[in-house]
Amino acid sequence: MNKEQLPSEMLILAGGFGTRLRSVVSDVPKPMAPVAGRPFLAYLLDHWIGQGIRRFILSTGHLANVVESHFGKAYGCAQIVYVREQSPLGTGGALRLALDGTVWSTGSAVVANGDTWFPISLQRLCVDAERHGTPITLALKVIAGNDRYGGISLAENGKINSFGVKSTGVCHINGGCYLFDVGAIKKELSGMPACFSLENDFLVSFAARGLVGSSSQEQPFLDIGIPEDYEKAGRELSTM
Repeated sequence: MNKEQLPSEMLILAGGFGTRLRSVVSDVPKPMAPVAGRPFLAYLLDHWIGQGIRRFILSTGHLANVVESHFGKAYGCAQIVYVREQSPLGTGGALRLALDGTVWSTGSAVVANGDTWFPISLQRLCVDAERHGTPITLALKVIAGNDRYGGISLAENGKINSFGVKSTGVCHINGGCYLFDVGAIKKELSGMPACFSLENDFLVSFAARGLVGSSSQEQPFLDIGIPEDYEKAGRELSTM
């Protein structure tokens, strides 16, 4: 798959409250937490522009004006569009609102959490998605010791069997980055309640039907949702 065939549009879920981070960052939404003098979200945009993304849809909610006033309608060579939650919808509800409220130029879209640093290869994600032929492909990170995340069970063909697997050893975890078939996912999400979790209420049942592929990628992984990892992000991203 060459670069001209890769998706150029991306949805970033940037509306979280950041409850666990509030002891160190309380005046901005979690994706705007300052890291080495820049908003964490800026590092995400830089990486994905480097992967060929030219249009970002930012799903905002809590303190949405902070995100919108900082980035405006463009960042670097990319256009920015905002879809704002008027009330908390959960990650699943926010995804549906953004998919329904945006005109997508192609049939697929990259989706990522706005509080996770996992600088994967978009080309690798798309190649794995094509191989699996599933409406969702999820980027996975292999970690050596797991004391925080639910593990993921994979079938022999690389499709995801289940989430929330308890494991303290080497395991796969959700990297917070997806490739979605827009039309198929919009149809599936239409029957979900107003507020729901993408991870717990949707992906679990979708994977049980054999509809979630995987793309295991060896890149640094940070979830800034807790103070320890937020401080680590400051050290690791400061040279970028």
